[in-house]
Amino acid sequence: MMLYDWMKRELVKMERKYPALLQIRSAGRSADGRQILEAALGNDRAPVHVLVQASMHGREYINTKLAVRQLWHSLEHGDMETYPHVCLHVLPMVNPDGVTISQTGINGIRNPGLKRLLQQCKQKDQESRPGIMETKDYWKRWKANARGVDLNRNFSAGWKEYRGPAAPSCQGYKGKRAESEPETQAVLSLHQRYPLACVLSYHSSGKKIFWDYGGSEKARKDQRRLAHLTAAATGYPLVSVRTSGQDQAGCSDYFVLHCEIPAVTIENGEGDCPLKEEEFPAIWQANRDLFQKVMGQY
Repeated sequence: MMLYDWMKRELVKMERKYPALLQIRSAGRSADGRQILEAALGNDRAPVHVLVQASMHGREYINTKLAVRQLWHSLEHGDMETYPHVCLHVLPMVNPDGVTISQTGINGIRNPGLKRLLQQCKQKDQESRPGIMETKDYWKRWKANARGVDLNRNFSAGWKEYRGPAAPSCQGYKGKRAESEPETQAVLSLHQRYPLACVLSYHSSGKKIFWDYGGSEKARKDQRRLAHLTAAATGYPLVSVRTSGQDQAGCSDYFVLHCEIPAVTIENGEGDCPLKEEEFPAIWQANRDLFQKVMGQY
């Protein structure tokens, strides 16, 4: 079973078992028509709202498995009644088309026009960026969406300044304009609907937490609090974005710099993506109680 189908099945099972605690709805649709599902855990009318997003990059789909297991764990062992003032909004798979491409290759995409575009991406990438990846691994290591846009370079914070590929690509292309992609818009729709208190972005790999995106002194103070909480929960070291030279136009950049909402990027795992299943137990152990610890700070 494809991970996207497995995720949908698991979310439906959760909602049926815990209808008073969990709501599943669509935050939007991908370019190839797949739903970008949101799991709202807790009181939807709570004063505090937290956003967790995973699998923005196609090949980093082990984080979808993590987010789904965290939801189950929170429902079955998290004593959600102790957090009536917090609602957790989880997007377990922001980029379902990219995950499908990474898992199955181009045949997982249904739209003929998108298939043609993807073939063009492959040809241009392997002509203009020799050595980017072997032909046999090209689709498996796909990061972008089905339109060849790297979603974590499509947000408006630093979008103009960011330099990457000039055309659709397996990774790094920022799109024709900021926030052009339906997947990016699905993430931003949560901010439009709810007063977000913080944002957690799951990526892979490196076993580290990126923080310190800049902003006002208050914004940095709030970031520091969230960063130290996530570092204590996971055991991962903190890395300053401002001093490490990370690329801009990402999800966390946007929420910190445009909205003054604290955000961190959690890089799970150690190997090349897609990560091997053998890495999951350690990832789970590091992140098992993170949802409860984040909710518990409010």
